[in-house]
Amino acid sequence: MFLRREWKSIALFGGGFSLLMAAAVLWLDPAFFYPRLSTDPLLYYLKAKSFLETGSTAARVAVNVPPFAYAAMPGVLRAPLIYAFTDFDNQWRAIQLTNIPIIASVALMSAYIFSWTLPRRWHWLAIAFAFAFTAISPVWIANVFSLLADAPYAACSLLALIISTQVLCDERPVSDRRWLIAVYVILVGVTFLLRFTGPVLLVFAAGLAKGRWTQRSLSQKKRRRLIGGPIAGVIVLVALNAQAIFGRYIRDSLSFAVSGDKQGMLLNLFGLAIPDQILPDFHLGFSAPPIIDQFYGEFAHTRGDAVWTALGLVVSAIVVYGMWRSRDRFLPEILYVLAPLTVLTLMMPSTPRYLMSYQPFFWIFFYQGARALFRRYVTSAEPTRSTRLVGVAVASAVVIVVAGLRWNRVAGTGTDRGASVSASYAEAYFRGISTTFRSVREFLETLPRDRTLLIGSRSDTGRWSAIAGRSYYLPDSSLHSLASIKEVYLIVECGTLEYCQAFPEWKNRMQDELCTYGEFTYEQVFAVRSKWARAEVFRIRPAA
Repeated sequence: MFLRREWKSIALFGGGFSLLMAAAVLWLDPAFFYPRLSTDPLLYYLKAKSFLETGSTAARVAVNVPPFAYAAMPGVLRAPLIYAFTDFDNQWRAIQLTNIPIIASVALMSAYIFSWTLPRRWHWLAIAFAFAFTAISPVWIANVFSLLADAPYAACSLLALIISTQVLCDERPVSDRRWLIAVYVILVGVTFLLRFTGPVLLVFAAGLAKGRWTQRSLSQKKRRRLIGGPIAGVIVLVALNAQAIFGRYIRDSLSFAVSGDKQGMLLNLFGLAIPDQILPDFHLGFSAPPIIDQFYGEFAHTRGDAVWTALGLVVSAIVVYGMWRSRDRFLPEILYVLAPLTVLTLMMPSTPRYLMSYQPFFWIFFYQGARALFRRYVTSAEPTRSTRLVGVAVASAVVIVVAGLRWNRVAGTGTDRGASVSASYAEAYFRGISTTFRSVREFLETLPRDRTLLIGSRSDTGRWSAIAGRSYYLPDSSLHSLASIKEVYLIVECGTLEYCQAFPEWKNRMQDELCTYGEFTYEQVFAVRSKWARAEVFRIRPAA
């Protein structure tokens, strides 16, 4: 019904978003994304590549280390695209183009969920807001241009939620919707494999089921099926993914719980993460990233940062108030958002990104809270002309601030203001990085594949294995002897202004770390630099 009624708005805003993103993908040189192939995108890609080459997702970042424990599904979903093309550039561009409909579907489903709380005449506005929010959000745009889990996780989880409402809120018997239930089960399984918070979908379904069957008596057999079936399914999924869950994710969560700054976690949640779901550029308002490292945050670098954090707390307070006011109508939605919040709050650097999958519910709660406050302090039945003018002024100011933040920080959004790039310099920024890293690839591909081993930083070890097919070696006690029989190269690179400003210190630190394994000489065999990017390659040999 929603799709048929609002197809014109969907075609206008969804089509415009998709065309804009496709044009950006085709315009940008894939080499611009070479330095951004690290951490999650790199590990997902290596998992997919290993799956295609060996039939197993047991991937390695270097030849001398065991397979790493990590979720494989984000990469496996893109494996057909990697299989279809042999060159990395074509593979990456294909991944980017297929990311567009995935993210567009997330925006559309978010608009539909948001429409649950809006008058029908405003449903077109929900669609416009959802696609505009997505287009201006740095994190959603990152999901267009990179291989991440956020977009497919959000798409699968939101679709599963919508299906559960269709099944459990329908007057027809649940047994008549077996095909929808089958799709739901598959989606829950895929969602779990994408991110291990997937089972919270069952909390939403349980809330709806309780409302449906509260007034009905169920046999013990049906109760056992309703309760035992999902539990058994989750146990099977956990068992099949025990290595990644217990080998990495549980361990990481425990380290955050033990070592993390608890006050910083709460400020991060209420002063940054939740407001970022209401104002897509909210994190850009800080003078410097408030998360200093994975365990500690500083939200008052300056007086302006303190004021900005206070604004975030106000936004979060409205969201919480909206939850309380709408608890009778949206209890399953509230439980669904609250269920994973403890775990997601622990992971300070990723909390804002992980909450993206719950955005339409935060929109609902904020709308409900703001609406309740408005009705509390504006007592007239119909808004007056002055009230409408104030509302338009506030909305216009928000749009101007959000657009201004994005314009001034179109790139370098994870850095301080001095290292960010405005839209005015975006083309030169993209071109400088692309040219620099294209030349790095061209040089590395001249090195003999069988005899070459690369050494890089921890976060990007494996990068040029994916791009140029050159293997990595993680430094250990065998490095000294290995450097005498293999061609070993240290590659020092940076793709953002902030890191390039500290490039000499970064290079010296990487060389100093190798001294732990013996004395070496460093012959520079390649160097390239631009304003925003720089790379140097050194041949490593044992010192005489």
